[in-house]
Amino acid sequence: MRSASIVLALIILAGPLGVFAPVSSAQTNVVPEINISCDDPPEMHVYEGAIRTVISSCVLENPTIYTEKVDITVQAGGFVYAAPASVTVGAGSEVDFEVVFRGDLDHTPGSYVANITADVTEANGIQVGFITSPESSEVTIVVAEYSGCTHSVGQGGGSFEAGEIVSFSVSISCESNSDSKASYQAMMVEEGSSSSSWPSGFDDQSPDCEVIVEGGGASENCQFQIMTPSNLGSTWEGCVFVIEVGSLVPACPDVDQTGWGLEIKVDPKGIGLDSLGLGDNQSISDIVVENKEIVAGGAGVLVLLAVIVSLLRRSRRNRYED
Repeated sequence: MRSASIVLALIILAGPLGVFAPVSSAQTNVVPEINISCDDPPEMHVYEGAIRTVISSCVLENPTIYTEKVDITVQAGGFVYAAPASVTVGAGSEVDFEVVFRGDLDHTPGSYVANITADVTEANGIQVGFITSPESSEVTIVVAEYSGCTHSVGQGGGSFEAGEIVSFSVSISCESNSDSKASYQAMMVEEGSSSSSWPSGFDDQSPDCEVIVEGGGASENCQFQIMTPSNLGSTWEGCVFVIEVGSLVPACPDVDQTGWGLEIKVDPKGIGLDSLGLGDNQSISDIVVENKEIVAGGAGVLVLLAVIVSLLRRSRRNRYED
C-alpha cells in the first residue's frame, strides 16, 4: 500500500515538473525528503539578572528536485522555546533557522535533551505528508550551576573603650539553583595595614554565621561580637569586616564603599582608683567633682594633684611589695 502511494505521488509530481525535465547530479532524489542538523546551544545561565536564553542554530538541506514546505516541531525538554512553524526550502538548497530555548529562574542545573524535528508536508505545492518520514536532530542544553550571596552590615562602629564589646548585625541574602551553604566570618584590619591577620588581644565571640540554601533563595541575620582587649596600651583604629569564608579581605579605606564593615576606634582605659588597686571604681574625674570646693582655689588644685601623685606612688609600692 505504501509503495503504491509513493508511486502515485511521484506520478502527480511529475506533471508539474515535467517527466523529461533534466536532473542534475546534485538533485537525484525524486522522493520528497529533508535533512536536518542542529548545533548544541551554549551553556544556559539562570541566575537573577541573566537572560536565561540560548540559541540552537539549525540547517535544513533539501536533496530533492522539488521545492519543499517543511514543518518544524520541537520537544523542548521542559524549556519554553521559539521556532518557526514551517520553512520553505528550494530544490537542492539549504535554509538556516534558529530555535530559542528559555529557562526558568533557578532552573535546576544539569543536561537536558531536546529534539528538533523536520517533516516535509508539501513538494511543489502538492501534499506529500502521507509518503514522507520526519527527520530529527537532538541537541543538549546545559544549565549552569550557580550560587551567590549579598550582605550588608547594620548600624555600629564608632569609638569604644578598651574592654568593651563591639557588637553589630549583618543581613545576608543568597540565591542558588542547587542546595548550597554559605559561611561568614568577621575580620579586623588595622588602619594603614595590609595584613589581614587578626589583631592581638581582640577576641571574636561571635556565634557561627551560616546560610543554608535549598534550591532557590534564603536569607539570614547574624550577630557578631568582638571583645576588645582590656589592657590596650595605645589607641587602635581600623575596620571590622564581615566576609564570606575564603573571600579576600578589602582594605580598610574601602569600608564605606563596600558596605561590608564598620570603622572603629578603641581607646585605652581611663585611669581610675580601681586601676590603681584602691577599689570603689572611682575615676579622677569623680574625685574632682566630689572636691570641687577645694579645686576651686589654686592651692586646692595643688592639693588634689598631690593626692593623685600619692595614690600613684602607693599603687606602685603595693605592686612592688606583691
